[in-house]
Amino acid sequence: MMSTVAEGGRGPAGPAGATTPPPPSATPPLPSATLGRFVAAVTAVVGTSMFGWSTVLVDGDATRVRAECLADVLRTRPFPIDARAGTVDETGLAAIRRCTAGLGPDVAGQLLAGLAVLLAVTMLAYLVAPWCECRLRGLRRLDRVPGTQALRADLAELVGVAGLRRSPTFVVSRSARISGNTFGAGPLRYVRLDLGLVHAHRVAPRVFRAVVLHELAHVRNSDIHLTRLTIAQAWAFPLGVLVPVTVTYLRADAGWQLLADSWRLAAFALVVQVSAWSVLRAREFTADARLPAADADAVRALLAADHRQVGRWARLGALFRFHPLARARADALDRPGRRFAARPVEALGAGLAAGIAAPSVRDLATSLPRVLPGADPVTDSAFVTGILLGVPLALVATGALWRAAWWARHTGRPVASGAAFGAALACGLLVGRRLAWRVAYATDLRAWWIEVLLAGLWIAGGALLGRWVADGARAHLRHLAAAAVTRIRWAWAGAAVATSVLTAGYVATLLVLDAWSTDDGWSMLHLVAAREGTGAATPLTLLDMIGFYVRITAASAPYLIALPLLAALFPVLAGRGATRRALRTGVAVGVAGALVLPLVPLGVGAAVRDPGLATATAATLVTSHTLLPVTFVEVGVAVAAVATRRLSLSHALLAALTAGALMTPAVVVADVLVSCVAGAPGCAPAVDPTVVVRALTHALLVAPVAAVLAAAVGTAVPAALAVLGRRRWWPAVVVPVLLVAAGAVAVTPHRPTPVGDRGRDPCLVGVWRLVAGRFHEPVAPDSPLGVLTGLHTDGALDLSSGPAGGHATAYRADGTATDLYDLFVAEGTLNGHTVRSVQRGTVTYRWSAGNGRYAQRDQVAASDRVLRVDDRELPLTGPAEDFGGSYRCTADQLVITTADDAGSHTEQTFVRSPT
Repeated sequence: MMSTVAEGGRGPAGPAGATTPPPPSATPPLPSATLGRFVAAVTAVVGTSMFGWSTVLVDGDATRVRAECLADVLRTRPFPIDARAGTVDETGLAAIRRCTAGLGPDVAGQLLAGLAVLLAVTMLAYLVAPWCECRLRGLRRLDRVPGTQALRADLAELVGVAGLRRSPTFVVSRSARISGNTFGAGPLRYVRLDLGLVHAHRVAPRVFRAVVLHELAHVRNSDIHLTRLTIAQAWAFPLGVLVPVTVTYLRADAGWQLLADSWRLAAFALVVQVSAWSVLRAREFTADARLPAADADAVRALLAADHRQVGRWARLGALFRFHPLARARADALDRPGRRFAARPVEALGAGLAAGIAAPSVRDLATSLPRVLPGADPVTDSAFVTGILLGVPLALVATGALWRAAWWARHTGRPVASGAAFGAALACGLLVGRRLAWRVAYATDLRAWWIEVLLAGLWIAGGALLGRWVADGARAHLRHLAAAAVTRIRWAWAGAAVATSVLTAGYVATLLVLDAWSTDDGWSMLHLVAAREGTGAATPLTLLDMIGFYVRITAASAPYLIALPLLAALFPVLAGRGATRRALRTGVAVGVAGALVLPLVPLGVGAAVRDPGLATATAATLVTSHTLLPVTFVEVGVAVAAVATRRLSLSHALLAALTAGALMTPAVVVADVLVSCVAGAPGCAPAVDPTVVVRALTHALLVAPVAAVLAAAVGTAVPAALAVLGRRRWWPAVVVPVLLVAAGAVAVTPHRPTPVGDRGRDPCLVGVWRLVAGRFHEPVAPDSPLGVLTGLHTDGALDLSSGPAGGHATAYRADGTATDLYDLFVAEGTLNGHTVRSVQRGTVTYRWSAGNGRYAQRDQVAASDRVLRVDDRELPLTGPAEDFGGSYRCTADQLVITTADDAGSHTEQTFVRSPT
């Protein structure tokens, strides 16, 4: 819309003041800022509406029945999943599933019904708006007004000047303003000419021409539908969400709760309205940019007639206006670079909308069937949410940063780094996450230091993402000619897809670690702390949890890491020179590492070898020590690429991946030589497929992630010090901060001596290796073993094992333990037949010990056990049973004795393993 301020004013007849040269090109071959802000507005409307669907459309009776059923189940039995012990009570889990049966379809119904209501109200407002405009303003078609032949002829000429193939329908209003507007729905496009503008056709033709070309530019930019859909969404939110929610609260006699949540509802409404208004303001700047130089001068003169105050309050109120202030439009014409600037406030708004939507979308995705193969429910729902929210965030980020890079290349000005834009996006996600409706009723909040540390990590990750987008835009536009419109658009489309993948992974990681770090007894943060033996979470525990998340994802769903890594390589496609340097660096370091790496496990294995460890146990030890140098090498080559070769982070990732791919065969070779390291009588060249998979996932997934993060820190720290070095006061601030951080790191790794909890003797905590075992088991003649051995009367089986059996046990301070059976063999005889008990795998359980009494419960077996009678095998299946007995524990020896009422008894002697 183009208008003067004074009603009935004629406006100046010509330009006032000196003219300014036009920009080299006002229309880059990239999506406009209007489209990016429209995407953000849609995200804001849908995201803030999620709470309304679950409030209004929820089935109260079904929810009440499910809650009562769950309360009854949890009242009679503990929670069926013990995350620390890794145990699952199938009976209790089945009972909970019966209580929650039908929850998924109900949630899906809420989602679809809410989207349908929102879409229906939006489309109704969109389709009815043109009819209301014509009826309320009394508009008449210009071709039906007599005596307007000359006006219609000039308008037809301006339609051609604007580059339109089909003329819109011109209508006339009775307003005396020198103004116009565009509106429409579907194929209908209207341009409204106020009566004052029609009068200006005779008395101020240059003003008339400028205003009409401005309105036709809206048609040329195809922003009529974006504008009307934005206005329709702004109406749909209060009509389709706020009003039904208010009615639902009042009908439930929960007015006090509605009053308590009123500030949150007001915040949601403000986010929606500000997002909508930003779209309407952006379209005005974009339309002004299409004006020719002479017409732009006429617009400047017309805007100069605005004599209203433009102080602080007026600028603040501009955020809540449908149209920008005249001063802002004049500044955009005088300084066209402002239209192409990547404003952090735009990223903040988009991130705020996505952050508000994220918890609710994740809860909905959790209730639906899994979509991603190999992922657990938390990871699956987080990545589904990341994909849904990552696409609009990527469109906003790439649109803004690519336009800024295009303008910088076109004018030779410095390009924005993108770090501030990405950091603002992350801040919006964090703040929006805390504003979300679900968080208002959550009780599993985090400690303040966890919140601060995670916020710092996410803001740094957002800054890194923004810089990656800006670097990719600069790299591609540097190698593309300004006239190559199609190639520039294809490059932007590729960048948008790659950024969508990266943003989806970034948002999903935020949600997963947010769920893992809650302050309750079931969180993964406390589990990792218990596994470390500290018992309490520390900053290093939080960092270890992040690494734990990367390793778990790489093992269970490697494509969730592989796809973001491949997407991060997109800027590498821009230039060949830097790519060749990165490949040469990776090949040189990878070949050197591959030649040296086989010597590392040999030395490590010989230095720490325990003669009692079996071959496979030594293989695990050697493989672990082999993968560590791979990580160091990839981190080193990535840091060297950005520090000495002056390459980007994407090229550093390429160098790290190249080195990792070349070093992977060396890890496999080291595993082949494990039998020699373990002291076996012969060296059998056998390749274990699991080792190959582990080496590949570590070298191509886990280590590259660590390499990129290390390279990012390696570039950020010198850059920050260079900025701080320009001020004399920075040593007085930075040095104490570094000293405090160093002190915290020095104190944090210290693990306190385990304190004996009630029922957990600290003497048992550690790793023990079986050196002697005796097992006595009664055998009935009609049992499978009795039949197999030909028993005719009751008998007993006595088995014994020695240090070569390969049985080790790890007791942890949190009350969990794991038995490792590395082809464990216990041998005896029964009725003249040789019987061997063979077991391989792991068994996890909970333990308690104190005052000489030992108990073991909640066993979860991930092992195979068979009885071999001569050349025949008898598989042993069935649920594991709890048992107890007595124990004696000294500094280096542990003896556990068990017995039951059936006559079975065992005695096992362990020694503490030096490894």
